[in-house]
Amino acid sequence: MVFTGRKENVSKNRPIIFAPNHRNALLDALLIVYAGYHNRQVVFLARADIFKQKFVAWMLRGMRIIPVFRMRDGKDNLDKNKDIFGSAARILKKNNPVAIFPEARHNPKQSLLPIQKAVPRIILPTEESLNFELNSQIVPVSIYYRDIFGFLTDVYVTFGTPIEVSQYKEIYNDNPNLANNQLRRELEKSLKSMVVDIWNDEFYEEYKFAIDWNGERIAEEKFSHRKDGYLQSSLHIVITLDNLYENNRDVFDSKIKNFREANKILKEHQLNTKDRLWKTSSKENIFSRFTALILTSPIMLFGYINAIFPLLINKKLLSLFKDNQFIPSVRYASGLIFVPIFDIIQTLTIGAITKDWLLAFIYFLAMPATFYFALYWRKWWKSANRDLKVYKFKKQFSDTYERLLELIRL
Repeated sequence: MVFTGRKENVSKNRPIIFAPNHRNALLDALLIVYAGYHNRQVVFLARADIFKQKFVAWMLRGMRIIPVFRMRDGKDNLDKNKDIFGSAARILKKNNPVAIFPEARHNPKQSLLPIQKAVPRIILPTEESLNFELNSQIVPVSIYYRDIFGFLTDVYVTFGTPIEVSQYKEIYNDNPNLANNQLRRELEKSLKSMVVDIWNDEFYEEYKFAIDWNGERIAEEKFSHRKDGYLQSSLHIVITLDNLYENNRDVFDSKIKNFREANKILKEHQLNTKDRLWKTSSKENIFSRFTALILTSPIMLFGYINAIFPLLINKKLLSLFKDNQFIPSVRYASGLIFVPIFDIIQTLTIGAITKDWLLAFIYFLAMPATFYFALYWRKWWKSANRDLKVYKFKKQFSDTYERLLELIRL
């Protein structure tokens, strides 16, 4: 996880509304919590329909997430929002932060949905009730997953320049609706400058291909001085393609044609867009990685075997959800809750059977450590296999490989 902008843009002493884009169910909320160097509990407002599953609702309430009702949740439920917004206002007055997903629903795509009015509807009446002396700020937040459904993926969280709510005092006193709309538009403009926003649905897949193929290279070439280089690279790629689309359509169409041809070649050779084509591994590097993985496989097996019950529970929980958006969240919750529980149960069982509590204590430390090592081992094994396939492809089809590099380059 890479956090940027939090020290510069998040006050420790002022009421804050975090306004992040929303791509990954519960994990988005947890990322805001993880960034909580301000040492204040964040209260989240989230759409009411995700509270339908009892297990999910229990987790949400435990994380201090409260429901907000939309028209699709039933017109009769909309009146409940008055109390919910009132509660949020009381939280802000106590100088505790509130987080609201201003898109009003999750969006797994690399794009930004239209920003709704929930944030202005909460913060402006709250400020007005205190003559705009609450001194509150709205902090736009960009959350970017390198591979949203990938396990143990990189994630970048950027806290943007805060919006001073007090600047809307005169407008709100004269025309509350105008103030709501202007604040909503300012928040949307800020988020659009931070979020990787592939708005062009017709070429959405090709934009993603361009990021997969060029993201790491451009990050090294242009943004190596930044810890969020891959995010900046992704933003750069989308902006570059957008400019071509609007100002040089012939070049844009040529790029799209090349990307589609490249993807076709990859499929023919059973490769995919996530494979590292522009920077292939050497034979020696691949051999050393597989050697290390084979040597450490007993640790991996120990980790998986001793976490068999959390893994089975995770599998059962995943079967309860038809929407893929909950998969990463359920994985995380299973690891956070059930691994420690079964670690304690299994440790006590070993201690009771062997009467050797030193051995039990060693097991207590080893079980979660080896399990999480096993998860990374699996990721490293897949990565080594992909690099091996690319190495073989480059060696056996050198001309096609060179052609492919030309096609994918932005």
